[in-house]
Amino acid sequence: MKALIVLVFLMGAFLIVGSSGNFREYSSSRAASVMVVPHEDEYVGFNCSDGEITSVTVLNGEGKDFDVMTLENQLITNEYVSITLEPAYYYVPAGVYLDVESGTGTPVDIAPGDSHTFGGHVAASSATPGEYYVPVTIYATWDGGGAVIESCPIKITVLDDPRITKTLLSGNTSDIPMKTYQEWTFQIEVSNPTNHDLNLTVRDTIPAEFNVSLSEVSASSGTYSFWAASQGNGNGNGNSQNGNPHPATKMKWEVSVPAGESEHINVTIFTRVNNGNQQEFTSCGTYSLNDGATIDGYPGRSNGIEVSVACSDGD
Repeated sequence: MKALIVLVFLMGAFLIVGSSGNFREYSSSRAASVMVVPHEDEYVGFNCSDGEITSVTVLNGEGKDFDVMTLENQLITNEYVSITLEPAYYYVPAGVYLDVESGTGTPVDIAPGDSHTFGGHVAASSATPGEYYVPVTIYATWDGGGAVIESCPIKITVLDDPRITKTLLSGNTSDIPMKTYQEWTFQIEVSNPTNHDLNLTVRDTIPAEFNVSLSEVSASSGTYSFWAASQGNGNGNGNSQNGNPHPATKMKWEVSVPAGESEHINVTIFTRVNNGNQQEFTSCGTYSLNDGATIDGYPGRSNGIEVSVACSDGD
């Protein structure tokens, strides 16, 4: 979105525009209008729709170009106008990069009757999600005169990546006896903090000591599949930490998560009977129920879930 700001300058006048004033004219394509009226009238005014000259939304890890505003030269004396935009960069939060055309001090010359749309670029990396407002000062000079206009701010909205968490819903986590049947149900939840729907692919790995109870898997939305890691698309080699020849199990869950909402999948797993006809776990220690779940195309991994198996006498 962009704003049209119309400047009508008079020769020999240097005007400072504050936050209040009276309109003699109004011209706006979206967000802002500025008018510098004859100096003898001592009236300078501007208006910004919704309180900003432009609004841009960026995800962490993303960068994008945007239009800041459009300025038109209606100088009645047919003079070129040199425009410099100066954002108050100290309002830009940590983790956000903002660049505005002419913001480094190089002015843009606008011919009489012409207009120019000033571009900008914003990028975010590990920035705190939220809304940020960066004031912009417009400096205009021409032969024999000039003006300083305190414009409305640029609104920057930083959105976070989708979030993924894992919660154990049922099952023992400590002092588990060896060689006994055990069962657990865990939930993977993905949340969408953005303002648009996201189509996500979630992956997880269940180690070789466990089977998945497919009849007890349920998802709030989307489609899911499970397969042996040895069948490919999982980089599994079929060997567990205890030498069990059963392969690990791979999971893929494809789901559309509406803006501002979340979806989940519940997975039930149980201990296997290994090839030696023994019920897992066959040794004491700490076991991972699964890897941390991931979302294709996004960094990070959810928490994993671990359980501890008690050692019997002599182990």
